[in-house]
Amino acid sequence: MRLRGTVTYQGGRQEPFETGSAALAEWELFALRHGYPIGQAAPPMLSMLVVAWSVLAEDGEGFEVWRRRVADIDFETGVDEAVPPTLEGLSSA
Repeated sequence: MRLRGTVTYQGGRQEPFETGSAALAEWELFALRHGYPIGQAAPPMLSMLVVAWSVLAEDGEGFEVWRRRVADIDFETGVDEAVPPTLEGLSSA
């Protein structure tokens, strides 16, 4: 799975990012440390921001400091194009 998006900072600068599903671990660790739910009940904007922060933050910049510089985020998930198709005739048994 690929996670892609663009962060727009205060002032208009945009920064695209792309990462793999392993970056979701950053969200899970953040959520567990702060008592947020994981899964369907997770706050969607917060989880997107944490994933973007894990990719874009520089020099150990903390999430709260980084987040205050963000004006907007566009985010998408997709299946990695490198995943081969399932062959017909293969059984799941």
